[in-house]
Parts: sequence; structure tokens; C-alpha cells
Amino acid sequence: MKLNEIYPSRYVKAEDLSDDVEVVIDRVDMEDFEDPQTKKQSKKPVCYFLNARKGLILNKTNAHLIGKLYGEETDDWKGKTVTLTVVDVEAFGDIVSAIRVKLPKADKPAGGGLS
Repeated sequence: MKLNEIYPSRYVKAEDLSDDVEVVIDRVDMEDFEDPQTKKQSKKPVCYFLNARKGLILNKTNAHLIGKLYGEETDDWKGKTVTLTVVDVEAFGDIVSAIRVKLPKADKPAGGGLS
């Protein structure tokens, strides 16, 4: 039995993605969270997608990336497509896997590339 089955989460994690996933945004909700160490309460945006069971807790990086693509108003993101990808990032003195948002391949501008 997999640990994700024993301890299911409402939110997508990097370990849940084996490859890039193209998703359509359904909505962004503000949800209450508690820091397990400090017990401090906070609200964070969570992005939900059509035909997906789990939402993505939007960190500042991903929220600003979507905002750069589709505007600052999260209500305007409904129906917009993004690709979720996993990248290695440095955090807290370690290298960890993290989910990042990028523009879907079909929406990328033609040309450019590396030279």
C-alpha cells in the first residue's frame, strides 16, 4: 500500500506528478492553514482544476507566474490552461522537488529557442 493512500492529501505534491500535466483552472479559493511547527494560522490561495481531485496551494512564485500569463485578477483565470511541471529548487539549505506553473506548449510563441 502506498503512503499517499494511507495519508491522502487534498493538495497536489511534486511526488504526485510523474510528468508535465496540462490542466484547466476552475477557481482559486482562499483557505485556512496552520503551520505545524508554530501553530500560526494563515490563509493561502489554492488553485483548483477541472477534472482533478486535488488543488495546488499557490506559493508566491506560482501565483505570480499565472498572474503574468493571465492577469492579476484570479477570477479571470477560470478556463485558462497551464502546465504543471516538477523542478528541483533550493529551499531551506537543501535541494527539493517543487511544482512550477508554465505556459502550455501549444500557447508558446513560435521561433526563439536556444542558439
